[in-house]
Amino acid sequence: MDSKPELKAEIDFRDLLRKPRKLFGYSYIYFLIILVGLGATYVNNLTVIGKNSVPAVVVKDSSAFVQDIPFQSPALLPPVDVMKVGAATPELVQRGKDLFRANCASCHGEGGEGDGPAGMVLNPKPRNFHSIAGWTIGSKVSQMYKTLQEGIVKNGMASYSYLPPADRFALIHYVRTFAGGHPTDTREELQALETTYQLSKGSNIPGQIPVKKAAQFVVSENAPAVAAIAHLAEQTESARGAKGPELLDRVASDKRKVLSALIHNKPVPPDFDQFVRVVSSDPIQLGFKTEVVQLSPAEWSVLHQYIRELRTRGGVL
Repeated sequence: MDSKPELKAEIDFRDLLRKPRKLFGYSYIYFLIILVGLGATYVNNLTVIGKNSVPAVVVKDSSAFVQDIPFQSPALLPPVDVMKVGAATPELVQRGKDLFRANCASCHGEGGEGDGPAGMVLNPKPRNFHSIAGWTIGSKVSQMYKTLQEGIVKNGMASYSYLPPADRFALIHYVRTFAGGHPTDTREELQALETTYQLSKGSNIPGQIPVKKAAQFVVSENAPAVAAIAHLAEQTESARGAKGPELLDRVASDKRKVLSALIHNKPVPPDFDQFVRVVSSDPIQLGFKTEVVQLSPAEWSVLHQYIRELRTRGGVL
């Protein structure tokens, strides 16, 4: 009888280990290369991983990005008859068109489609006035007046309270010409608008300047007195062993501003706890660094006593 070799019923794993190409072909070589590469990368970065020595990202002091109030000239806003200007007239619409080009077109576009050059970087985008859907406050005359009066912070819509009321009504009537179907106000709603804003009485808008600019004016006006007290501070600093001068140097970002704010312009709170509260509530505005709030009770006491001493020696107390 012819004898035929018997087929193996089971896989010979030992043979596969000796000759892995029988199972994987030559692909196992690529797996080995990848594994070796990953291992080498891990080993090279082992010190960084183990010591957590990845460079830290330092967040800048957010106090440098506080938005200040804008300049605003004082103005007298003349009274208006809400029942009269609440209805559109050709004269109001034409006046509104000129106002729109001067105040609104940069964001909302000349055609009111929300495609103005300044609006390209805004999120959300400026409103397309050709659509009457989705108004945040509403598109009635009274609702649009509230929008112009108060603005909509979350949408980036600025307040136009500096415009006279008659101009705001003109602007509203022109904006409403971009689309039909706007809801109309009842007489009661227009009367409620008058009650809320007292438009028939007119109003005075006080002028304002940025807080930083005002602080500069205060310091410059009090420069002679502050300079005298600063000279006293320098004399005190020359006396070694005094902790007050060193502490003030460490926590003050603008020493003259500190001296102006806490020595010349207002009394230094005699109560220790009140002094801590005053300085901690707005350290940047008073000329301190933000780290002043991290002082220990003993350091706060030294700072308080030193500033009171300078004020007394300067003849201001």
